[in-house]
Amino acid sequence: MADLAAEPQIQKIEKRVLQLVLLAVVVILYLTLSLIYPQVFKALDDGGLDVFSADHFKFFIFLATLILLFCAYMIVHHRRLARLTRDLVEQKESGLRLSQDLKTLSALFDVSYRINSQDRLFDILNTVTREMLACFHADHSSIMMLDKRSQTLKTMVSTGEKAELAKDALVPIGHSIAGQVVKSGEPLLLQGKVNPADFPGLQVKQKKISSALCVPLKIGSRCIGVLNVNLLDSSRFFSESDLRLISIFANNAAVAINNALLMREKVKRLQIQTVAERLHPPAVIREMVKALENDGKTPHPREKVRISILFADIRGFSSMVNEAALEDVIDFLDDFYSAMNEAVAKHHGNTDKFIGDEVMAFFGAPNSLANSAESCTKAAIEMIHSFEQLQEKFSGKSPFFKDMGIGIGLNTGEAYFGHIGSESRSDYTVIGKSVNLARRLCEHAESGQILTTTDTVLMLDAQMNSERLGAMALKGIAGEVEVYRIR
Repeated sequence: MADLAAEPQIQKIEKRVLQLVLLAVVVILYLTLSLIYPQVFKALDDGGLDVFSADHFKFFIFLATLILLFCAYMIVHHRRLARLTRDLVEQKESGLRLSQDLKTLSALFDVSYRINSQDRLFDILNTVTREMLACFHADHSSIMMLDKRSQTLKTMVSTGEKAELAKDALVPIGHSIAGQVVKSGEPLLLQGKVNPADFPGLQVKQKKISSALCVPLKIGSRCIGVLNVNLLDSSRFFSESDLRLISIFANNAAVAINNALLMREKVKRLQIQTVAERLHPPAVIREMVKALENDGKTPHPREKVRISILFADIRGFSSMVNEAALEDVIDFLDDFYSAMNEAVAKHHGNTDKFIGDEVMAFFGAPNSLANSAESCTKAAIEMIHSFEQLQEKFSGKSPFFKDMGIGIGLNTGEAYFGHIGSESRSDYTVIGKSVNLARRLCEHAESGQILTTTDTVLMLDAQMNSERLGAMALKGIAGEVEVYRIR
């Protein structure tokens, strides 16, 4: 802050030097008169001033000239001495200000180091506002962050005297002081009373601010907020040097704040992604996230792809629900869903959904597979084995688990893959005739059977045995379908 004691100090020294000069002139005049006065009175006693000779007159003229020259000399040197004194005092004050600036700059670098080692946003904001009070001996400090959607600044942290007056304040861009700083991207130093006409929307506050620093928090050319530092004492003011120092610090603070914002956004995305992956296949979620990162928009792709579809359904489930304990049924379903999902994921498929006691999965999208039919078939075989293990595990709790089985239907063909639904509620799934056929095969399959079509069998390895069951008429499917059983 500017030290206003320098000017009174200079004036005081100049006044003292002037007093000394005047005193010297008075003393010289007194001594001169002390010499002349006896001569004049002696002349008057001896008969008047006529007795003065030309030599006496010349002496007096010479003496008067010396006195005037001496006074002029004293005045000139007084001015030089005053100028030198002013320069020395200003240099001293400049040195003191430089020393104070270096001390402040060192403190700001220390604050920068500390906030860069923190990762929680509010910890960083609180540290910055508190340290601004200490570094600049300020009375109040606050940070406002920009909401991109509403284009409004909101006070996130307010510290110091009458901090509650700035809490949760909202300022549109271009309004008030903070809004103007964000709009222009330039820092402001304000002294004394502010003219409301210069800042549209400026609200008159109860606290009187004698001096204020308002600095944008910028990442490159993008402004993410504003740092405010205020003095309420009318005898103190910020300087241009303070503005430069806090502007340097604001650049470091903006980086730390932006990193914390990015970290918080990343954590939020991971949390959402974790929840979403429980509702959608992980591969689908990864594709959605990738699309969001590329263009920032919610993806709604729909493409026609050749994939393999699997439906698996529990036989005897309804009877078991009516007879077994509800807790055992829920435990069984949890293990059943986990085992089925694990079998699908192991063979690079995607579990689309669980519908009661039914499982739907697809292979070959969004990530293509060398042989989707083979992966789908291997997953189906593993499902059969996993289900038998579950039966063995739960048969000790209730005999009804022994009477259950699982039927699976597979098909390979073209289907539409992507978001299906409305803008407010959609599902990421596959749809088409090939999907319906897989569903009908599942309904037709008996306990322990895996039924499929010619399109799937033709893509299987010779080691994967299949048995032709013949042409069958399936509900909702036009014409007869050649059906095969995977051994």
